Amino acid sequence: MRAFTALLSLPALALAASIARRAGSVPAGPWSAGVWRQPLNDDIFFVGDSINASGGKFYVNKNTSAYCPSGVENLDCSAYPGTKTVFRGGNDTMFLDAAVPGGQQVYVAADGSLSYTVPHSGALPEGASATGFQRERSESFGAPVTLSQAGKAWLMCPVSEGEPRERTYQIFVDHTDLEDCLYSGMRTYTDEGDAWEYV
Repeated sequence: MRAFTALLSLPALALAASIARRAGSVPAGPWSAGVWRQPLNDDIFFVGDSINASGGKFYVNKNTSAYCPSGVENLDCSAYPGTKTVFRGGNDTMFLDAAVPGGQQVYVAADGSLSYTVPHSGALPEGASATGFQRERSESFGAPVTLSQAGKAWLMCPVSEGEPRERTYQIFVDHTDLEDCLYSGMRTYTDEGDAWEYV
């Protein structure tokens, strides 16, 4: 009987060990982020659609806005096409993975909009929150690495007209004064940065 019980417990131990490995530590950055929405009451879904930096804010269905100054000695702008938005950090504080000296910090503005600082300045506006970001590996649904901010909800708020999947959405954190916003999850994916600075 003991031998039989031991044989039954081996597969369970192996399964538990594999789950523990899958739910292990979060991969180091840099990383990109995408919205994840499986609808309950409608048919508007998003499965990892990337969020992109543009004009100091973050959007879905809008291209990344990046810049590299030409004519600077020893700066090869062909190495910085700025085609995607990539982050680093996510353990309390979070930054854009920009090569510009001083970096660019990500924060939540007083109105709830996910935002980032301008190049060459670490100044945050009044009422901004730059802490509370957390990347964690989920223990379910394929063990994705999720992003949160102080346990608050992520929202996608439309800033253009059109079909729901084709609209441009701005990313907000825990803001309820906006109309037609969609609650969403945020997942992160190992990536490599390619921007000198985001504008």
